Amino acid sequence: MGADNTIMAAAMTPLEMIKRGTLDPTEAYSYAKAREDLALDEARKDTGALGTAAEVLGGGVTGAGLASGGLTTARMLAPEAGLLARTASSAADAAGFGAFSGAMEGNGLEERAANAGKGALVGAAAGGLIPPALALGGAAIAPVVSNIRARANPQSFAEGQVARAIHESGVTPGQLSLDVIQAGNEGQGAFTLADAMGNSGQRMLSTVARAPGAGRTAVVDALEGRQADQGRRVASALAEGFDAPRTAAQTETSLTAQRTADANTAYGAARQQAGSVNVTPAIEEIDRTLQPGVTGVMSRGSNLPDDSVEGVLRRVRNLLTTEGQVNHHGMPIPPEQVSRFDEAFRVKMEIDNLIDRASPTQQRVLIPVRNALDRQLEASSSSYAAARNQFRQQSQAIEAIEQGRAAALRGRSEDTIPAFQGMRPDQQAGFRVGYADPLIEQAQSAAVGANKARPLTSDAFRDEAAAIAPGNDMMQRRIGREMTMFETRNQALGGSRTADNLADAQAMGVEPQVVFGVVRNILSGNVGGAVRDVLAAGSNVLSGNTPEVRRHVAEILLQRAPNMNAQALQNMVDQTIQRIQRVQQIARQIGRGGAGALAVETSGTNRRQ
Repeated sequence: MGADNTIMAAAMTPLEMIKRGTLDPTEAYSYAKAREDLALDEARKDTGALGTAAEVLGGGVTGAGLASGGLTTARMLAPEAGLLARTASSAADAAGFGAFSGAMEGNGLEERAANAGKGALVGAAAGGLIPPALALGGAAIAPVVSNIRARANPQSFAEGQVARAIHESGVTPGQLSLDVIQAGNEGQGAFTLADAMGNSGQRMLSTVARAPGAGRTAVVDALEGRQADQGRRVASALAEGFDAPRTAAQTETSLTAQRTADANTAYGAARQQAGSVNVTPAIEEIDRTLQPGVTGVMSRGSNLPDDSVEGVLRRVRNLLTTEGQVNHHGMPIPPEQVSRFDEAFRVKMEIDNLIDRASPTQQRVLIPVRNALDRQLEASSSSYAAARNQFRQQSQAIEAIEQGRAAALRGRSEDTIPAFQGMRPDQQAGFRVGYADPLIEQAQSAAVGANKARPLTSDAFRDEAAAIAPGNDMMQRRIGREMTMFETRNQALGGSRTADNLADAQAMGVEPQVVFGVVRNILSGNVGGAVRDVLAAGSNVLSGNTPEVRRHVAEILLQRAPNMNAQALQNMVDQTIQRIQRVQQIARQIGRGGAGALAVETSGTNRRQ
């Protein structure tokens, strides 16, 4: 760094004091420094370029050594610092080298200060040029180095590329492994490392899928195969999330059969304990409507025909009593009322059926009649109320199935959620089955290639599923993964086929567009353009993107839960980062060494002779 004369003169100052017989160290130092400067000038003349090279080498070694020892502004840079920051750091280091070297070349404070300022300026300018030069040089030789590495060890090169993509994803290798393993444990064994990585993994998989070779075949087969099975996975997620292992029809059939069996037992016990039934309150309820002047309808003595309300009430009355009826000869039938439990119960069931099929107006007059008869049945048998309530609750659970189906197909979540929350547990179970049934049907019947999970991403479904589905958390994770897997397939295989066709043509050795471009440039005298076209055509090979590398990349990215090794993935990333850091350190040392060499060579020297 040009400090040898100064150091030697300082060391010889005591001897010069003795030799000159002076007690002034400044005078002795001046004699010693002049002798060292003269010796250096003579040496420079004698050695010529070789001597200059030796000085430059000394400056370079010193600069690199200082950088290696940590005496550099590069210590303050982040690992991902850009070219501008690295250029500023290199300029600062070179300015320091230049200032020091310039100061060491001078004699006297004034001359040393001037040389230091001049050396700092020249060093800063030269140091600022080194990072861009290294970047350009690295860009020029990177394809060659990549090609050599890819051919020498394609698996290692592929691991490095995947490790770079993992770093870009922002997710740690351990978390990626856990995500893939969790997906497998939750019934989605088709979830791969590329899916867990997100966009960086998807884009890398796209690079493999759009170039010919075994890698593309593996990617296409894997992605198309799992997409064909998406409907089953979505259906399984819905069935497990809503706790609906059977279809709505199967559940309704099973519940109906159970209701019938329970009713036979319960009502059988009620019959055995029943006494006579008083149906008079029910008849009186009917007569309130059929009597003139009460509801506005005509009396039974009118010659006008019955309307729909009178007709249905008269039918029920005729089931309960013979009063007012005539035989086929037109003669009045002696009055008689139903009194046996079985007969009264059958009439009650008939009224229930009429209510189910009746219009709202008819239901309004039939329900009070049914309730009056129901109270008399309850009074005649202590077991009847329990049997009736059990049958009613089981019927409501069956009806909830259809209510759930309707809620899944239409309606607003503000209505659906409160209605579900107001149900009993057995009704909620039926509601869940009915809700999941049409969704599963849609997933199973959707065309191959369609995204079966997309209809399940609406805000309304998420809100309703959170309130209805017992296994909603896992179900939502599975739906999210299905969306990710579909996006991976879309990124890798979707879009224009132009890139695929060009890659295939290149692999076959027939690329008319490139050939045409080369010929056109040659005929027009644009040799540089022709060379660029040829280089572009072979860019995959030059960059290390060989078929063998792509095959290894596909194998890594398509890893699934059973074969996922978290430690191996972590080691792969660590080794790649260490290799990158070694390269950066070497480049930094080369840059600082160059800065030191330039500082020595270009430092200003105006020594007095």
